[in-house]
Order: sequence, then C-alpha cells, then structure tokens
Amino acid sequence: MKPTIIADNREKGSGVPELLSNSNIDVKMKQLSVGDYMIEDKIIIERKTNIDFVQSIMNGHLFDQCARLRKTALIPLIIVEGNPFKTSHSIKTEAIRGALLAVNLSWQIPILKSSGKEDTVRLIIMAGKQQINPPTFIHRMGKKPKNKQRQQHFFIQGLPGVGPELAQRLLAHFGTIEKIVTAQIISLHKVDGIGKVKAAKLYEFFRLKK
Repeated sequence: MKPTIIADNREKGSGVPELLSNSNIDVKMKQLSVGDYMIEDKIIIERKTNIDFVQSIMNGHLFDQCARLRKTALIPLIIVEGNPFKTSHSIKTEAIRGALLAVNLSWQIPILKSSGKEDTVRLIIMAGKQQINPPTFIHRMGKKPKNKQRQQHFFIQGLPGVGPELAQRLLAHFGTIEKIVTAQIISLHKVDGIGKVKAAKLYEFFRLKK
C-alpha cells in the first residue's frame, strides 16, 4: 500500500512533487493553508532550503510558521535542504543553533536535514510508509499502548524534545524509567542524540519544583 501525499501548488516549481510521482507515489496538488506537504492527513511538512531557513530566522517568520504548524493538530515536521550554517547570509552561528534548538525543544517540532531534493523525497516517502506500517513503538495519536514495554515508551515520548527513536535509545541505555529520571547530565549526554543542552534541559525538567 502506497501513502497518499498532498503537495502545495507552490511546490510544483521545486521539482519535488515530480520526483515523488516518478517514485510511484500518489501525489495530489492542492493549495495548502499551512506547510508544503501533507501525508495521509496526519503529517504536515514544511520544506525549506538552507537559504530559506536562514532567511526565515532573520525576518522572524520561522516561529510564526511553527505556530501555524502546531495549530493544525497534525504531526509537524520541518525538512531543511542543505547546510544552514553555510549560506551567503551574514548571520551568527549561535543564532542558527538557537533557532534549531527552539524549534526542536520549545515548539517540539523535529527538524530533519537533507542533502537535496532527492534526499527530501526519500524522507517524505519514508514518513508516509511509516504512517501506513508503523514500526514498533511508534506512537499513533489517540491510541495508548497496552503492554508495559510500550507504556514505558509512551511515557518517555512525553518528555520535552523526545521522540519515538530517542525514547527507545534512552530505555535501551538506562533500562528503566527510574534510572532515566535520576540520571546526571553527563550520563544523559552519553545517549546518542542527546547533546549537552538537551541533557541539561531533561535534568532540570526532572527536578522542577512546584
């Protein structure tokens, strides 16, 4: 079974919809009010080139777009084509890093980097196939897992900036939720996908006072 993908009319010139069609994917062109691609009426994707991404930081549009993506009640995703740290724009590296962290942690919208249009197409197709045949521990909205192992993953995915894959790595590394909660920053940082900033935020989150 193939995923159904709706592409915004304004994306036609990018060549991505054509590449999706050439990959034997059912693509429908439509005017979307938010985002560039919608998968199975469940995932909304905003596609940006590295230049677009940096420009949206500089003109302040990035967080407005994040707000609109969040209001859709769909699963939001941002794909950035190319390296945002390598553009002709005069912008500090820390500003880009700060924006990436804010989108991932504060808005809880994952950002995936792709090497180009072909790579973007592969990511979109993979996301679509996972919605049709979700791998183990992928949480579907509105459906709570019943067995204890899945309940653990469901719980961990509720933490700030933690998705299905990271939840799986955390439990694989520590073994129990208790050990995750009581872990020190240096221990959290050892888990693949957790940088120093995220480790510190998780550590502080577990120790918030009323």
